Amino acid sequence: MKKLSRRQMLKLAGLGAVGAALGACQPQTVIVKETVEVEKQVEVTKVVKQVVKETVMVEGTPQVVEKEVTRVIEKVATPVPEEITLEVWNIWGGTRVPLMDDMFARFSEVHPGLIPENVLVPGGERLQKIQTAMAGGNPPAVPMINQQEVPMFAGLGTLLPLDAYMSIEGIAYDEYYDYAIKASQWDGKTYTLPNVSAAYGLYFYNVGHFEEAGLDPEAPPETWDELREVGKKLTVTEEGHITRLGYRFYGGLPGTDDFKQALLSNGGMYLSEDAKTVEFASPQGVEALEWLLGTMKEVYGTIETYEDWGAVQGTEDITDPFIAETLSSKYGGVWEVFYITQGNPDLNYLLGLLPRSPSGERHSQAEGSWSYGVPTEAEHPDEAWQLVEWLTHEPTAACWFMQQQGRPSPLKVCNEDQVYYDTFPKTWPTIVEMVDLAVRVPLTPASPEITSRLSQALEEAAYGQKSAQEALEWAAAESQTLLDEAWAKM
Repeated sequence: MKKLSRRQMLKLAGLGAVGAALGACQPQTVIVKETVEVEKQVEVTKVVKQVVKETVMVEGTPQVVEKEVTRVIEKVATPVPEEITLEVWNIWGGTRVPLMDDMFARFSEVHPGLIPENVLVPGGERLQKIQTAMAGGNPPAVPMINQQEVPMFAGLGTLLPLDAYMSIEGIAYDEYYDYAIKASQWDGKTYTLPNVSAAYGLYFYNVGHFEEAGLDPEAPPETWDELREVGKKLTVTEEGHITRLGYRFYGGLPGTDDFKQALLSNGGMYLSEDAKTVEFASPQGVEALEWLLGTMKEVYGTIETYEDWGAVQGTEDITDPFIAETLSSKYGGVWEVFYITQGNPDLNYLLGLLPRSPSGERHSQAEGSWSYGVPTEAEHPDEAWQLVEWLTHEPTAACWFMQQQGRPSPLKVCNEDQVYYDTFPKTWPTIVEMVDLAVRVPLTPASPEITSRLSQALEEAAYGQKSAQEALEWAAAESQTLLDEAWAKM
């Protein structure tokens, strides 16, 4: 059992439904005062030893266990002399705006005088706007950073390392899933903290469609061959046109996410462990891409047939074709549970894990996801850190934000909360299993460029311009050159 902080236990208990899973028993504690210096003096209260009780899920059954908690540091909140506005640049629009506003309002109650300002930035413009602001010496207090960008920002020296702040707050690295915290680190330092889990390898399927096709909803496909056959059985056509697609890859045509997932589940590696050698053009990679292309042909028919169907479908939100029931199964991300809840709460669907190759094992790819950091040129870095901690570690905010969307958190303690099992009884156990099977894809200074080359190669293979082996060998050669150049500049 891992160790939980006293603050996490107490604040989870104060969440109402969130805290219903916890029963805290607090014997006498020993309190000491000390001063910790990290650029300035901060008074803290340190609980050196405490025993708590917690309800946890063991094979689906709640059990009460005792655990000893040590080295917990509580920072004393004090009002600031004058109000400070902290801009948070983020892409959480639509139905998530009220969630952000709620967290910001509660932050100001706990931190008098600190006023977060919710600044929505279009997803396609976010990175360029942040880079421009940082280059001009006028960055937002808290920018939303994709973890794939951490090597770049760290290399440029435009983000503050957060390790000293984490030490003051008593935040341990192992409170986060290993893949999640490592994606925020570069060259031994932590530059952001994640607020979203980056692991996704879910198979969404419509129960009614399974039954209609004579398939057992309690037995989703487990292997590549089974997935292909199920996809073909679920597809409905009329006069050569698809009216209901049986299975759709994550990117429509087989893309980088589909390939990485298939590669890992076939025993292959994307990059070497030190992230300096491209390895996806291996025999396992070629076999994975050949399976993707073969499945595309047998389920979609021709690309033109698929594109005709796709042209009249909704977008990737609450109008998604799976929600509209013109798509029977798909590779999807955890965030899509929230879309379904918003767009079609009565949809009869279940989740499975994405199938593996006949000789491989089930894995879930985990790359960089969304996180928050503090720019080096931030006007109020200490106050900005307090907001980063609130959004990424404070249970009543970090856990709550994910729970409202039915998404797993990069914080382990959040995902153990009974509220998830009560709210999403049919899907949450599978999501937890998926996160536990996460395999981190190493980040590099050239990650975006490598993704671009691989995406081009996969498109050429899908349209028959290159064979699977030719496409991957070209992408690997291009990517290795980019990778060598990027590392040489570090």
